[in-house]
Amino acid sequence: MSLNEEEQAKRLLCIAIARQATQTVSALSVARVTFTEGQVKEGIKGKIVGKEGRNAKFFEERAGVDLLLNEESHAVVISSFDVFRREVARLALEMLIRDGRIQPARIEDCLAQAKAQVDELVREAGMKAARSLQVEGIHPAVLRVLGTLKLRHSFGQNQLEHAIETAGLCGSLAAELGFDVPLARRAGLLHDLGKALDQTHDGGHALAGAEFAKRYGESAEVVQAIAAHHEEAVPESWLDHLVIAADALSGARPGARNGSAQASLDRAEALEKIALQIPGVEQAYAVQAGREIRVFVDSARVLDADVERIAREIAEHIQIEVRFPGQIQVTVLRELRTTAMAMSERGLNKK
Repeated sequence: MSLNEEEQAKRLLCIAIARQATQTVSALSVARVTFTEGQVKEGIKGKIVGKEGRNAKFFEERAGVDLLLNEESHAVVISSFDVFRREVARLALEMLIRDGRIQPARIEDCLAQAKAQVDELVREAGMKAARSLQVEGIHPAVLRVLGTLKLRHSFGQNQLEHAIETAGLCGSLAAELGFDVPLARRAGLLHDLGKALDQTHDGGHALAGAEFAKRYGESAEVVQAIAAHHEEAVPESWLDHLVIAADALSGARPGARNGSAQASLDRAEALEKIALQIPGVEQAYAVQAGREIRVFVDSARVLDADVERIAREIAEHIQIEVRFPGQIQVTVLRELRTTAMAMSERGLNKK
């Protein structure tokens, strides 16, 4: 790829990110604390704001979040990309509302209590997940981050439940193939650690999670599997490929994530229609709940040199014409099939 082509590719990627950003940011960054009618009449929102906004400002500074007080009349919206801080702020605000005494000293007390509760919640969630899968020897810092996934959702799917499900699938696949089952479960359980890390960790969630796991003593095989599960690192071993497969199976399971079955069918139909419009394409099948489209081309019309161009062309049309979360893999297959007929002498007509 030349420099100009690389710059153009990056520009297109930035445009795609910008288009998707506003559609997903709310679900990733806010929590709501709602009021009863009685609390509204008592002026609870005014107490939260305080004189000249002092209470709200003090709460924001101590909690490390933003309070959006004018978004809804019967609620306060808590905004932060840090899922742990957001949950602490939500619990503390609920305590303050129940108590009714909202002033700086009480705010500090409630935040300290809420932090202790959330700490205990995520640590227990991490330990429980590891125990349920009989995965032993995980560092406490890793267990805490793993438990924090309990507070995070992706397309409606709880991320700790997704990690546990992925680990179970990894173990089942490993058992069927005769591989190391405990190692497979461990890698599956830890594969999404990066989603619970804050912005101080650079890179995509796969690489960030791998670096974090390495720091706390996870084996090279597990670290590599974490890094490779979205192919941010090149998959190398059986473990890498099992985690990729189990992750996809958990995310693609009907009902696992938001979105109607009809919407999924419509997207799959749109993907196949786009592919079939390209000259030389014979068949196209959307698989993995629309995460991948496999395209078969006519080997008599399409040369090997054209396969990459066709895959790129289909991907470009999908980006323009279809709305979808995450990414869609386009796989183009060219197969030369030759048939010859052999006949016995009995089948020949002799004169």
